[in-house]
Amino acid sequence: MKKFLGVLTVSVLLMACTSAKDENVQVKSQAAPNKLEVLSVADLSGQEKTVYEQLEKFAKSHIVKSNAQIIPNKRSPKIEKQNNMFVASYVEFDPDSLSMEIIPTPNRKYNYLAKIRYREHVYQCKAENKDSALNGNFAIVGKRFITEVPKYHQGEWKY
Repeated sequence: MKKFLGVLTVSVLLMACTSAKDENVQVKSQAAPNKLEVLSVADLSGQEKTVYEQLEKFAKSHIVKSNAQIIPNKRSPKIEKQNNMFVASYVEFDPDSLSMEIIPTPNRKYNYLAKIRYREHVYQCKAENKDSALNGNFAIVGKRFITEVPKYHQGEWKY
């Protein structure tokens, strides 16, 4: 039951934070549990700034690793035949679209949760033969936001 209530509390906090701007902001709860105060990075305390800087480094590193590990990627696109045409496609995460929020938690195991958002782009190139599709001009055909929730545990961010 305690675990369920803890998950429910975290879910409510995350839903409340969704209404915050898509900028790098810190969200802190006030005395009233239903009201949230949104702070800019400049308003953070010394420890919170350190935690935020660690989060920023962690998130950027995560996007770089994800771009290197995802399949299909730019170096190795997927090729399919559709209606007598060859379609080459790959996925890439956009590090410039990164937005982050930090949420303090009352949990003893971890002091903060973060909400990391970045955009996934799907690229495609269509051509009459396989080589032309692989070497042609790729265009964005789809994009969506990816949201992840890491936690701050023993001085570092983890999934």
